[in-house]
Amino acid sequence: MDCLEKFRIEDKVAIVTGGSKGLGRAMALGLAQAGAKVVVSSRTISLIEETADEIIKKGGKAIAVPVDVKNPQGIELMVATVMDHYGRVDILINNAGIAPMKKTIDINIEDWNDVMNTNLKSAFLISKIIAKGMIKQRKGKIINIGSVLGNMASNVAMPYCVSKAGIAHMTRVLALEWAPFGINVNCIAPGFFETEMTAEQREDESHMKFLKYKIPFKRLGKPDEIVGTALFLASRASDYMTGAVLYIDGGYSIW
Repeated sequence: MDCLEKFRIEDKVAIVTGGSKGLGRAMALGLAQAGAKVVVSSRTISLIEETADEIIKKGGKAIAVPVDVKNPQGIELMVATVMDHYGRVDILINNAGIAPMKKTIDINIEDWNDVMNTNLKSAFLISKIIAKGMIKQRKGKIINIGSVLGNMASNVAMPYCVSKAGIAHMTRVLALEWAPFGINVNCIAPGFFETEMTAEQREDESHMKFLKYKIPFKRLGKPDEIVGTALFLASRASDYMTGAVLYIDGGYSIW
C-alpha cells in the first residue's frame, strides 16, 4: 500500500465536540478537507452551523448537531442524531473544554464541577456511548484533547490541570480496555495556541514574555498546526498506536 493511502479518510464519519471555534474548528475543517463526513458539535448553534457551512462551501460534507456536553441526556440525543443521519461513527474527537483562570483559593465547588463536567466527564460519557458502535464495527479512532498542563502545573488553573491529567490517564485506560476490539484511543496535548481560550493570556505582556522564553520556537501555535496530528491519529497511519499522549506545544514541555 502506498504510504499516503494510509492517511486517507474519505467517507469516514467524524464527530468533533467543541468544533465551533479554536482548535476544534481547525480540526473539523481539516478532517473534512481530507474527505471525512464531519459532525460539528457544541452548544452554540449559530457557530457550529457557520463551521459546517464553511466545510460545505469548500466542497466537504458536514452537519451541525448541537450538544451541551455537561448534559448526559443531551449527549445521548446528539449521538442518536448522528446515528440516524450516518449510521455509524468512525472517528471521535473529544475537544470540548473550558479553562477559567483563577487562584485555587478563589475556586468554588461550582467552578470545579463546571470544569470537570465539561473537560473530563463529557469525554468519558461520549466515548462510552460511541465505543458501543465501534466495538460492533471492530474498529474506531478516539482522540482526546488534553493539554500540556495535564503534565505540568499552572498557578492559576488547578481544576483545568487536574481535568487534563485525567484525560491523559483515561486515554491510557480506555486504550487498554478497547484494544481487543480494534479501537485506537490516543490523546493530543496542545500547548499554547492562538485561540479564544488564550486571549486573556495573550493580552498579558509579562505572561507572553514568559511563554516566549519557555517555548523553544518562541511563539504560540496557529490552530491549523494541530490538524496534521489529528489526521494522523484519525487515519490508518496510526493503526499500531494506542494509549499515546502527543505533545504539540512548540517544545514547551521539554524543560
